[in-house]
Amino acid sequence: MRTPSLVLLALITLPACELGIGSVQVFVEAEDTIPEGLQPGDGEEQVIDGWTVRYDKFLVVIGDFTAARSDDSYDVLAGPEPLVVDLLNLPAGGLVLAEFTEVSAVRWDQVAYSLADANPKTRAADGTAAADRDLMAKNGWSIHIAGEISKPDGQSCSPTKPDDCAPATAVRFAWGLAAGTRFADCAPPSGGLGFAVPAGGTVQVKPTVHGDHWFFTNITQGAEVTHRRAQWIADADLDRDGETTLAELEQVPAAAVFPAELDYNLSGAIIPIVTARDYLEAQARTLGDFQGEGECPTRDPL
Repeated sequence: MRTPSLVLLALITLPACELGIGSVQVFVEAEDTIPEGLQPGDGEEQVIDGWTVRYDKFLVVIGDFTAARSDDSYDVLAGPEPLVVDLLNLPAGGLVLAEFTEVSAVRWDQVAYSLADANPKTRAADGTAAADRDLMAKNGWSIHIAGEISKPDGQSCSPTKPDDCAPATAVRFAWGLAAGTRFADCAPPSGGLGFAVPAGGTVQVKPTVHGDHWFFTNITQGAEVTHRRAQWIADADLDRDGETTLAELEQVPAAAVFPAELDYNLSGAIIPIVTARDYLEAQARTLGDFQGEGECPTRDPL
């Protein structure tokens, strides 16, 4: 097994000098929807029910990267332990999770990583405030997001009484979840599984965290063929104080705010979806993608 600080000789059929060797850099990448938010409209990655979305905080715990080869069960790249990462304050050159040298220049087709639940030993990555690390560790969260949806003519309508509506031009949210998930069988948007290491060169591998899945009208396990809606957040503000809390989401039946007539299809989630909070967590367990828009379709709760 190789780690960022140690390279062990692997048992391989051909010597490394015949295969060629290269290097691997593993970066954390935030999808554009995290720093830029989402805009209303009917275009790709826009919110079709008219809401604008922005994030003030987007913290994740990411790590446990592994890469292996189906043709050699002994050759494995691994590391590091999960870190708390502030995806709104990534270093200018990108956040490097791990670097591996003297790597066989072949395809590594078994790639996985985790968005894990924090614990007292979890460290902060570069660019992440100590207070944010402490918040995640204290609560055992894998993700914490805060922000706002806004709409000039927005309304909050009772989930159980659709005709009972009140003006709601902005609704805030601040949610932390212990939704640790392992993402595996990662593949880029096109091409084979995993990544290929060039002989004498370096490949950049980017586990990518997406920021819009809780607005999806389905649970995607491949290409993101879906609409994006945010009205459910406004409707779940039961006391209409301008903030939708996790406690309120727990009181809202999923069927009341994610109806089939609005194209919602919640099948395929890795946890049962009974309430709006369940939907939020189920979508949080799908955020791990690869090389931008590539997918990691195998998802296992931690």
